[in-house]
Amino acid sequence: MSDDSVLVENPYHPARLKPARKGKKGPKLLAVVHQSGCTGCEICIQGCPVDSIELVPGPNPTNPGFNQTVEIDLARCIGCQNCSQDCPWETITMYEQQDAYIAWGAETLKSELYIPENELEEINTEYGITLEPKTEESV
Repeated sequence: MSDDSVLVENPYHPARLKPARKGKKGPKLLAVVHQSGCTGCEICIQGCPVDSIELVPGPNPTNPGFNQTVEIDLARCIGCQNCSQDCPWETITMYEQQDAYIAWGAETLKSELYIPENELEEINTEYGITLEPKTEESV
């Protein structure tokens, strides 16, 4: 994600309905997909024990399966390394937890899990959701 906009968690993504990672400490390693080499073959999805890998549809809305890729939800990844070992294209790399977020930002071309803050505001407006605090008059 090369632009300078602030990315925020997409609360409307279906992955947000899945259980969060358990445990007090995060894993030592996290997986990051290098989307420029990903073919969207979905082999990594089958091997993930916590269902932390999400499909990212291709650029054509009439054929989202064409040029699809995957991304790993770093908030749910447990660092098991199954995906990096299963990937036939070797496009999933394990990073130390403190480096994973920097690598994710450099290697993720398109994300459905995290969106620019201005897009979230547009979606909220579209659905009539306001995040303004209630005033005493509106209570």
